[in-house]
Amino acid sequence: MTVDGRDARWEQHRADRRRELVSHALRAIRVHGASVGMDAIAARAGTSKTVIYRHFGDREGLYDAVVESVHGYIRSGLSAAFHLSDPSDLGRLTADLADAYLELVERDPEIYRFVMTPPPQGADAVADPVRGLPGLIGEQISAEIERHLVQRGIAPDAASTWGHGIVGFIKSTADHWMASSPRPPREQVVAHIAQFFAPARMAASATIPVSQEV
Repeated sequence: MTVDGRDARWEQHRADRRRELVSHALRAIRVHGASVGMDAIAARAGTSKTVIYRHFGDREGLYDAVVESVHGYIRSGLSAAFHLSDPSDLGRLTADLADAYLELVERDPEIYRFVMTPPPQGADAVADPVRGLPGLIGEQISAEIERHLVQRGIAPDAASTWGHGIVGFIKSTADHWMASSPRPPREQVVAHIAQFFAPARMAASATIPVSQEV
């Protein structure tokens, strides 16, 4: 099937324009806060709400695009944490992931609050448990844990529970940390997390190996 060059250029233009609008939305969130309205985002982008809706459909569409952008931004930090840690060592892994996660929260608190506050879905919408930043990160972490457990010949059954559980723990810790006054240093919070999960470092040796067929 031949692809029309004009169609390809138009699709690329639309993709570039969406990225540009998401960038403006992020800037507007930093200036106006997590409750920023569509008017302020449109003004920041030098366009109208109609144009934004044309590219994203509605506020939900823009929210999902911002979440994906933020996830892409921190993906490298999470990947670095995986390289620093053995994903079967839940204690060390959780501390390293928490450090990357809390660094994002500390650097961009309003954007963090925005992505953690999804707009209400329609009455007929089907709830998506992976929607939002924690779900995306949980899926990524679960996949990495599963991959490393399989490489070590360990049953990966617990990977999803561990991955999403770790994210839930870190998110709750981050929310409490952001609300604290005075706020303790990030390094101190990460050290407390490492201390709490220290017993999990022995979990890998007790994990049931993948069964071998006879």
